[in-house]
Amino acid sequence: MNPSVVNRAWLETAQSIESIATPSAEEFYRRFVRPALPVVIKGAALTLGAIERWSSGYLKAAAGHRRVPIEFSPDKEFAVPGRIGKDQIHSTFGRFVDYLLYGDVASQTTYYLAQIDTLRYLPELVGDVVRPPFAPLAKIMRPPYLWMGIGRNASKLHYDSYDNLYAMISGRKHITLFPPADRRNLYPYNDHPKHRHFSRLNLRLPDLDRFPRLLNARPFECVLCRGDILYIPEGWWHYLRSHGLNVAVNWWWIEGHA
Repeated sequence: MNPSVVNRAWLETAQSIESIATPSAEEFYRRFVRPALPVVIKGAALTLGAIERWSSGYLKAAAGHRRVPIEFSPDKEFAVPGRIGKDQIHSTFGRFVDYLLYGDVASQTTYYLAQIDTLRYLPELVGDVVRPPFAPLAKIMRPPYLWMGIGRNASKLHYDSYDNLYAMISGRKHITLFPPADRRNLYPYNDHPKHRHFSRLNLRLPDLDRFPRLLNARPFECVLCRGDILYIPEGWWHYLRSHGLNVAVNWWWIEGHA
């Protein structure tokens, strides 16, 4: 079967994720966290200092001297089991900001600032990404993480063991999600305990001859734009594709009131 035909059919079957205005903490918990349902919260990140202040000049002046781990990929796919932690270089944050502005999008090798613990690597920026007020008071709340890319990159289909609020600071991301019940249809690495959170599928070009149960899965999707926040419940599989220069932050937490 022609992969492009498969992709078009896939998009036609995907269900749009609900979008809402910024909720109260009680509404967010009752309607989405407790039943574990994803939701797009439109414009909820527009109050973050990052939205107002994060120009290239500001970022370089505030934290340009800091050294950060930078992932690279030969095929624009990231979070690939077997390559995690290996395809990596270290450089200054300021040099990476310059790469975002002047790098070659058509280059075979793509660089990505992925899952950067701001508290550890870029403490000067932490005050610009304060946790949204509707987020639950959790037993464990991870520090804000930073994601920055030049565009056209993707993160392999996977799930997390944490609830997740994912906020777009700039750019756009097309995100496809699947509920936990679809695990069998998504062909996880069950024989590799370290990679069990990842799918064997390549959603850019899904191979239905090898993975026929994929057609039984129930995809959900959204396009996240500047200022939007996506709630991804624990256990929901997600695949992210970036469009244009993109900057995002996220907060992971383990559900439960302190």
